[in-house]
Amino acid sequence: MAHLPSSDTKQIIDENTKRSVLIFISVIAIILGTIFVSLLQLQSPKVVPASDATTLFSADRAFSYLEDFAVAPHPLGSKEHDRVRDYLVEVLEELGVNPEIQKANSLHDTGSWIAGGTIENIVAKIEGTNSSKAIMLVAHYDSVPGGPGVSDDGAGVSAILETVRALKEMKSLENDVIILLTDGEENGMLGAKAFVEEHPLVEDIGLVLNFEARGNEGPSFMFETSDQNGWFVKEFVEAAPTPVAHSFIYNLYKLMPNDTDLTVFKAAGLNGLNFAFGEGLGHYHTTSDNLQELSKESLQHHGEYMLSLVRHFGKLDLTEPSDGNQIFFNIFGSKMITYSEQLVIPIMVLTVILFVITIIHGYRRKKLSVLGMLAGLLVMIGGIIGSFLIGLSLWKLLTAILHEKVWMMGTDITFGTTYLIAFSLIVFAFLSFLYTIANKKIKIENLTMGALLIWLILLVVTSFLLSAGSYVFAWPLLFGLIGVNILFRSEENSWKSYLVTAGFSVPAFLILTPVIYLIQMLVTMNLASALMVMVSLVGALLIPILSTLKIKTKWMMSSILLAAGLLIIVTNTLNINNKPTTEHQKASDISYFMVEDTNKAYWVARHAVDDYTSNYLQENVIEGNTSEFFPILNWDVNYSEADLYDLKAPTVTVISDEVQGEKRTIEYQLKTNRQAEEIFMQSLSKMNISTLLLNGKEIKLDKNEFTKQQPLLFTYVVGQSGEVNVNVTVDANESIEWIVADLAYNIPEIKGERPPEYSTYGENSFVMKKIRD
Repeated sequence: MAHLPSSDTKQIIDENTKRSVLIFISVIAIILGTIFVSLLQLQSPKVVPASDATTLFSADRAFSYLEDFAVAPHPLGSKEHDRVRDYLVEVLEELGVNPEIQKANSLHDTGSWIAGGTIENIVAKIEGTNSSKAIMLVAHYDSVPGGPGVSDDGAGVSAILETVRALKEMKSLENDVIILLTDGEENGMLGAKAFVEEHPLVEDIGLVLNFEARGNEGPSFMFETSDQNGWFVKEFVEAAPTPVAHSFIYNLYKLMPNDTDLTVFKAAGLNGLNFAFGEGLGHYHTTSDNLQELSKESLQHHGEYMLSLVRHFGKLDLTEPSDGNQIFFNIFGSKMITYSEQLVIPIMVLTVILFVITIIHGYRRKKLSVLGMLAGLLVMIGGIIGSFLIGLSLWKLLTAILHEKVWMMGTDITFGTTYLIAFSLIVFAFLSFLYTIANKKIKIENLTMGALLIWLILLVVTSFLLSAGSYVFAWPLLFGLIGVNILFRSEENSWKSYLVTAGFSVPAFLILTPVIYLIQMLVTMNLASALMVMVSLVGALLIPILSTLKIKTKWMMSSILLAAGLLIIVTNTLNINNKPTTEHQKASDISYFMVEDTNKAYWVARHAVDDYTSNYLQENVIEGNTSEFFPILNWDVNYSEADLYDLKAPTVTVISDEVQGEKRTIEYQLKTNRQAEEIFMQSLSKMNISTLLLNGKEIKLDKNEFTKQQPLLFTYVVGQSGEVNVNVTVDANESIEWIVADLAYNIPEIKGERPPEYSTYGENSFVMKKIRD
């Protein structure tokens, strides 16, 4: 006969359940409260209205400039570009500075291709009373061909204009202020390259403040510095009203292939700070980067940085500011922690010592064993691998189900953040399940220290290899170890033990939550697997809770977390499936390609065929790559054959062809026949190129030998002149074969009207042909 529990036993069970529920709620409250506090830093300041004091920066006043110049695409070489240039010059003149136009033939080897064009930088100077070195404010005024560039980088330009206006309302600064509105940034930082190579003012610069955007909203954060940044970072923290900056993000950015104008200035040996806002990635470089979509709060943040930093550095000696590098990160809102990079190794050593002391402490109290810790290490490795696979498989599954909405999933911060929350809950559910099972064989203290050993390894590695990001592991681990030592002296599974675990995990949530969010914002959920590894590391600090807190049954907590995560995924997925809308737009691009040699043409869609692009791709649509018919580009696309329009490939005229000894020099004149904005030239045959001149200017090649698999490629913005001169020297015995093409920022025929729920990166047409000697 089964033994029936007495009323006293039931009461004890009910009391334990109530206690566990209260502990669970308390832990959740601590974690959610910490996450909320950690994200307070990611706020932009309130907009200062135009009616406020003229010595303040006002986003409303700055926005009025945007309404005049950022109304249409104005890429390098376009007529609208010239209108914007003239407007900006006129405004600077009205503000009492004397702008000049630096016109130059600029060439830049980006590493994968050579970019070139005739740029027109706008340069002005506000004289200081006793200048040590100048502060230079930089933003680029050209846009991409597909959008009006209100955020990228009209916001930076308009903020500079409003800053100049405010500076004119106050007492003169000691240091000079140089205003540089660069041209051709979108074509390979051409304006910045021309400035550092040719402009005499480059010798006077002590600090560059560069302003960019990779979206249309969110806080403007300082994401990059030059080397030896210690003094500049300390002064930045002191001067900026609402600073947002993480040296870990800077470390991450250095590993990425992205470049801005500051990349060029740093290469020239100039000191600088780089600022950008990056939420709303779906608007970046599209038609929806417009006046209606720009967050004025983000513009205000740009301007507050700009004006406060110019005023602060304007009274300081900028001649010898080198002071090593600095670790920096936000902790409570705009409150920042900074310390010298020289402290990284001592902090690491201190943590290693505390780790060893903790092991000794646990061993003496018979809480730890060597084999148990090693087993805990293996379990944590399994947890990391499992979390990686959860992120990878969930994202692959969702992108497969919603393959036509992948662009929105990756670029709309609302959807991405929602998936980030859901994936994180599932990872926590997985860790709870894993450690509940492991706890049957391994002591909880061994599991915890085994997991913290992974943290220690990461701290040691980052301290030597990515020192600016070492704080991400140092401080959570230090506090985690303190918590573990307290747990060794606490009663297991008690209120105190659970609250100590939650309390000493607070630094991890404070530091890692904004880092995880910013990575997701900048790189999107395409890095879901890596993001879930970071989430699992935070979860490792909660092992005593995840593995032992029992709510009626030992699987209840993991079930709650799993159910919540799955529910959020399903809800978010259904929501995405009902998009696009005018608020959540989808990219919809169409391009036209014509190959003169084969007399064939193609309509190409870079995204899934939709209601608009189906007007062009109607029959026999192929999923493939543009390299199948246009070797210059490597786009994964949908395409179909198109009608032939009366378009001609560029004319190629051989001006001269001379052989001297073992070298052959050929001069070509390339000319567009259809007012295209850019001309491409790519080598098809094997070539050993000694020299290459574009419009009379030599480009310094990183290498000289080119093959069909690794060709030479250059693109030159010909603008309204429509032509470019190419002079190339090769080995005399080589056969010469090129692809020549031009790019126009339009298509030969518009079929239907793009619905308002779609945006575009731009509609382009390419015409190519091959030439041989």
